[in-house]
Parts: sequence; C-alpha cells; structure tokens
Amino acid sequence: MSQAKNNIIKHAQLNWSDQSEPYSTMFDDIYFNNNQGHCESQYVFFEGNHLAHRWVNFKQKQFCIVETGFGSGLNFLNSAQQFINFKKNNIEKPLQRLHFISFEKYPLTSNDIQLSLKKLPQFSNLLESLVVQYPMPLLGCHRLFFDGGNIILDLWFGDINEQIDNLSNTHNGIADAWYLDGFNPSTNPDMWHLALFKKMVALSNPQATLATFTAAGFVRRALNESGFIMQKRKGYGKKREMLVGYIPEANPIDNHVAFSTGTTRATPKQADDIAIIGGGIAGLCSALALAKRDHKVTVYCAESTLGTGASGNLQGALYPLLNGQHDALGQLFSNAYQFALNFYHEVNQHHPFSHQFNGLIQLAYDSSSTKKLQKIKEAGLPEQLVHWIDTNSTNQLAGLEIDHPALYYPRAGWLSPRQLINSLAQLLAEYDNVTIHCNHHIEQISYNQHANDNEQWILKRKRTSISKNALPENTLDISLQTTPEQSQTENVTENTDTFKHQTLVIAAGFDSLNFQQCRAVPLSAARGQVSHIDSTPELTALKRTLCHEGYLTPEIAAQHCMGATFKRHDSDTAYRETEQNDNHQKLKKCITDKTWVDNIVLNDQAHTAIRCTTRDHFPYVGELSDYDSLKKSYEMNESLTYPIASLPNAYLLTGLGSRGLCSAPLLAEILVSKINKESLPVANYIDEKMKIPRQWLSYISKNKPLKA
Repeated sequence: MSQAKNNIIKHAQLNWSDQSEPYSTMFDDIYFNNNQGHCESQYVFFEGNHLAHRWVNFKQKQFCIVETGFGSGLNFLNSAQQFINFKKNNIEKPLQRLHFISFEKYPLTSNDIQLSLKKLPQFSNLLESLVVQYPMPLLGCHRLFFDGGNIILDLWFGDINEQIDNLSNTHNGIADAWYLDGFNPSTNPDMWHLALFKKMVALSNPQATLATFTAAGFVRRALNESGFIMQKRKGYGKKREMLVGYIPEANPIDNHVAFSTGTTRATPKQADDIAIIGGGIAGLCSALALAKRDHKVTVYCAESTLGTGASGNLQGALYPLLNGQHDALGQLFSNAYQFALNFYHEVNQHHPFSHQFNGLIQLAYDSSSTKKLQKIKEAGLPEQLVHWIDTNSTNQLAGLEIDHPALYYPRAGWLSPRQLINSLAQLLAEYDNVTIHCNHHIEQISYNQHANDNEQWILKRKRTSISKNALPENTLDISLQTTPEQSQTENVTENTDTFKHQTLVIAAGFDSLNFQQCRAVPLSAARGQVSHIDSTPELTALKRTLCHEGYLTPEIAAQHCMGATFKRHDSDTAYRETEQNDNHQKLKKCITDKTWVDNIVLNDQAHTAIRCTTRDHFPYVGELSDYDSLKKSYEMNESLTYPIASLPNAYLLTGLGSRGLCSAPLLAEILVSKINKESLPVANYIDEKMKIPRQWLSYISKNKPLKA
C-alpha cells in the first residue's frame, strides 16, 4: 500500500493574483506574468536556443526539445505554434516533426491550465487540443499529438530526478534543445543541481543547446561542470541576465559559433519499407502510427476481411487492468487506457464507429471480488479514473436493479471492434504509403542477409489456382478452396507468392507461434465465446457496461453482448451451445434473483475467437530476439551477452490478452517508436517487462531447458 501511495501524483495547489496570474503556494512563485509570459517564453527559451535558425538548417526529420518543468504548458504551446509556422513557410525542409518532452511533479488541472492561458488567444487551437487530451494525474509518460501528429508531446508526471532515468536512450542521444524552467532555484533546489545536469548531458545529442531564465552562479557552475559550455546573455525585460549553453562538438563546424545548426548529427538508420503480418486492431494501429511517420507499410491479413479473430467482436468493454499496488502493470494499463481514449476519439472524428464511453461498472458481487476491488479503491487513484460506488448508485447508473456495490470507471464503456476495424481501414486508405492485402496467409518468413537493404525479409504464401476462364481476373489475391473432384476435372496448381521487405512486424496474435522465429515465445491460447442476445424491454434500460465474471453491454442494433467464456489452452473456434449457457449462468451467479437476468433468451448467435495470453499479463512488444542463438549459447554453457541479440529489423507485438482494446493503441505506439528510434512513451522499467526474451531468461536463471 505504501508503494502505491508513493506512485500517486498530486495536483498543484494554486492561488490567483489580482491579475489572474497562477501562483504556486508550494514554491512561492508565479508560473508566468500575464503581460509578459508569452514574450518571455519566446525570448528566453525559443530564441535562447536559436531554434528559428536551427530548424531551417536541421537535416533530420525530427527535432526534440526536453523541458524540466511543464507548468501551465506555455513554453510548449509557444514552441508548438512556432513549429507550425515554420512548417508552413518551409515545406521543402527536411525537418517534419517536433518531439517535445516535459516533466512535471505537480501538474495543474486542465481547468487551471485553461484559466492560466485564457488571455493568450494566439494559442486557442493548440490549447483546446491540449485540454481535450490532457491526462489524469497518473505517474509516468502520457503521449499527446498535435497538428495531425507532426507534434508529439510526452508529458511525464512525477519527480524529474526519478523520471528522467525512465527515458529510453538506446541511441545515445535524445535532446536537441533543453528548456530549464523549474521555479526559482532558491525555492526549488531539487531541479537545479549537478546530478540532474549530468543526466541531461547523457541524454543530449551532439550540438544540443540549453536556455534558462536564471543566471544564478551555482547553476552556471554546475552546468559547466556537467559538460555544458555556458555563457550569460541579457535577460528578458527587467531581468539583467540569463544563461544559455551548448554541448561542445568533437569537430565543430565553426569554433567561433556557440550555437551550431545541428547539420552534422548522424541520422539513425530507419526502416522505409515495413511489412505487418496481422489484420487485427494491433496490426492496424501499428500501420497507422507508421504511416503518420511516412513509412511505406504493407499489411498482410490471412482472412478475407480484416479483424475476423479476437478483434471481430460486436462489442467489447474498454477499461484498464488495475491493482492495489499501482505497480508497473497497473501503470502500463492506466496510461494505456488514457492513450486509447484519445486515440479512439481521434479515429471517431474522422470515421465514426459505435461506442459509448459513458461509464463502466465493475461489480463487487461476492466476498472475493469485493476484497479484490476494495484494494484498488484504497490505492488512492484519481477519482476520474476509478472510484467506489454504493448499491443505490450502481442501480441508478446501470438503469437496472443489481443491488451490488462496485468500482465505477467514469470514462470507460464499450466500443464495437468490428466497426473500429472498418474505421481504421478507411483511415489507412487515405494514406498513399499504405497497402492492405487480405487473403494473404503468410506461412513462412526468412531473412536474407545478402539482399539489399530493402528486401531483407522474405514472406511466402502458398496459393491454389484453378485454370478456368470463368474465374474473374481479380482472384489472384483470394485463397481458393478445391475439392478432390475439382482437382480431377480442372487444372489446379499450387504457386508460392513471395514478398520482400526491409522490416517485419508480426502482430498475428496466437498465430505468431506458427512462424519458426516465434515458436518458443511463451504464449497461451484462451478460447472466448461471446453471446449475442436479443434485447428485451427490460434490457433496453441498461445504460452502462457491466463487468462481473464476464460482462454485459448496453444495446447495439437491438442486441447485447454477454460474455465471455475463458477456456485456457483451447484454440478451437467452433460454436458451442454449452458456452452460451455458461455466459448466462455467470450473469445469474453474479446478479441473483433478478427477473431481467432470468428472462434473457439464449440463441445460437455468438462470436468465438482466441485470446493470446501471457503468464505475467504483460504483452510482448519490441525487437524479436534471436531465440536459436540464445538457445545455442545456453546449451554450450557460454556466457550470455546483454542485450540479447535480436533478429535484424524484426519486431513482435502479441500477447494482449483480454484487454487488447485498452492496450493496443499505446503498444503500437511503443513499437513504432522503437522502429523509428524515438524516445519511448513508457518508462524503461515497464519496457523491460514487455521485452521478448524475458521468460527465456527466467528459465535460464533457474537452469531449466529451453524449448526445441
């Protein structure tokens, strides 16, 4: 419990001056001056880092600013608006995206941010987008998008001295510019010390610059000692001086120019041509994130339509997987939940799909479930994420008599995965750099290390063809089924289609195990049958999604979804009447002696699919490890080298379990950030728990044999 409380974020406590300036009671300082705040931000941080000049001459696609204190968001909004203006006036320049990373221990509420910035109409559009996406006070990283994805904001809630260690820095450099904007060093010394500055240097790219409003001597000396070259500059307005600095280059372009343009920084090699195996929500979310970053993407779906597996339910519940400790698993799912809500809102704005995010009720229906849910209640999580409700509130919110207390998730609910898949497909169709192939069952993948950079991964599928003039010309992409009788009377041939790509993403759920390279990933199948029941006059009153041992959704097209069974190690997808009864019995067990439950009429309408689960509930996300190499080293008693070797340009996204609707959008963003060599929108210690070889290494540590 104490650990959970240590992971809780508290909002800033503000007073307001007579001029409506936000004032921190904790740090005895204002966030900014209403009359000069915008101009000071522009002068100190934007101009102090010479960004206008540097952006014009920057040779990479993405520029990264890291800020030590988000505050009201003024510096971000100003920099984002400047970047939008730059893009309009410099269409032909290489720089295409701005990545802004900021830390905040005591975030303002969204209402306080609105009040703080209401007198700055030049930022009204960006401010509206910030408020719509603004996260609940939860520990860790919250990724937000602006300007159609051209601007990424990673907002890290928590103590910067701890959270800065959670930034991924696998490419030896993140920041191109630093904004040092904590409160006054004399009242907030925790943000102005040598240890933090050394971490900043370690996260800096060559030629990174720095600017701050303060000219305090101890700050300048500590920055110099850490590795920055610091100098004083005239301060803004009545402030006599401020500090600017830079990271010295090994071979400066011009020894007399303190702020170089960033033209010599080596560009990390990035994938251009990417294949995704899997046509479900995880695969399509990955395709969309890659498409927005200008990659060429090809999606291969084994079925005739997208999302026929676990992504093909009529309705699915959307809510986070929480626990009383708010540990790494709880943090992953709570932050993924917020990301998913923003993601689905954005998709729905372009291509609407059926959903209701008007609240979800998780019932405490017996002593065991009550004990479990009360631990979450006592974890101190934000009320807008989850809170406890009594029996009367449950009945009122549900619209039906239930008579159980519950946890209530105000922003959760249900969505139609089937319709979401269609919306994602329509959205992807708007990108010229995306191709989707259905009826493409990839049976084998191999890597050709001698091929050119764009054709290293070889994907093969077998295709049965029937020579018959009556067949339409477009059947080449359709897997035709033949019978023995046909093969005797018609010319039936089997051909192998080959597709070549630079980079490979496998997002095929449990079917990922069909590939030799993934055969040993510790995944389990869990069959799930969801019953589609006809609505009744009583059931139409259900206003919010109910979760118990299963779940029951409000009406969609005169039907409700009641589910779902969970049959471990069962990969059969045939309809089972017994499981229809199982779903009804679970509801009867959890909500007893209610006529509206007893009057539900079962039919044979259902959707059955296979969930892909993991032992520790963490998905597998990231570089696909070279299992054969690891196994060989282990069996030959060779010392393992870290990190564990990965297959070249190959990635895996699987094991999403029963909460894929919640986690898929963020997991896809994490995966694509890895491919794009960006700082990840998740803490390092959470990323470690999702890496592919984790279970194999556990086996090795216990001297257990590895799978053949």
